[in-house]
Amino acid sequence: MTFTPADVHNLLLQYAAPGFRISAFLMAAPLVGSNSVPGHVKVILVLALTVFMAPLIEPMPTTFDPLSAAGMLFIAGEIMIGVAMGFTLQMIFATVVHAGQIVGMQMALGFAQMMDPSSGINVPVISQFLNIFTILLFLALDGHLVLIAIIHQSYEILPLGGGLSKTGIWDLVKFGALIFAGAVTISLPIVIGLLMINVVMGVVTRATPQMNIFSVGFVIIILSGFVLLVATLPSIAINIQALFDKGFEQSLLILTR
Repeated sequence: MTFTPADVHNLLLQYAAPGFRISAFLMAAPLVGSNSVPGHVKVILVLALTVFMAPLIEPMPTTFDPLSAAGMLFIAGEIMIGVAMGFTLQMIFATVVHAGQIVGMQMALGFAQMMDPSSGINVPVISQFLNIFTILLFLALDGHLVLIAIIHQSYEILPLGGGLSKTGIWDLVKFGALIFAGAVTISLPIVIGLLMINVVMGVVTRATPQMNIFSVGFVIIILSGFVLLVATLPSIAINIQALFDKGFEQSLLILTR
């Protein structure tokens, strides 16, 4: 059995063409795309998924030259699709971080920050706690397997050579509102509980002016905030799971518009 240069070229394109969308998706998706994952691990994952999925994907009807203008447009389109899908799921983790910022400010812990290894920026400690909790929940729900299923389904919905529509891009922009709405939903029980505690401390201060509320107020708020955070973790997990479902659905929905 002999291979001509054209056969080798077509075989390479069969595996290289899907690799652009897969690599862009993994670089933008949560967990795998974080800065804490070494670069060589990301490369191995991209190569493994590309080799595994390439035979399952419908090949392009015509070959293309990667160095031509049409080839450059094809590569840019595939990268844009992968980044859009990964960014949609990344918004879920941004929602949790924003919820932690709201809770941290109400607990008087907004000044207590630490570096997030996944993003490389400083976030409140409450945000880091919720981020770790979200990662563990994501793995417990087999979210890493859902990521593989999503990238495979994307080729069935939008084959190689397709492109995002204007409606799909606009849907992705509107989905960004979930960061604020979801953050309020997650943090609302804790914020209401802390507000009630502040009201009680205000009444106590009026009833007993001799008590220095500033000496004990911060301690009460911080301790109460942690108690409320632990008590509301089951409901927080349910809300985050609902956000995951919306993110998974939206990452494929932007391809169908």
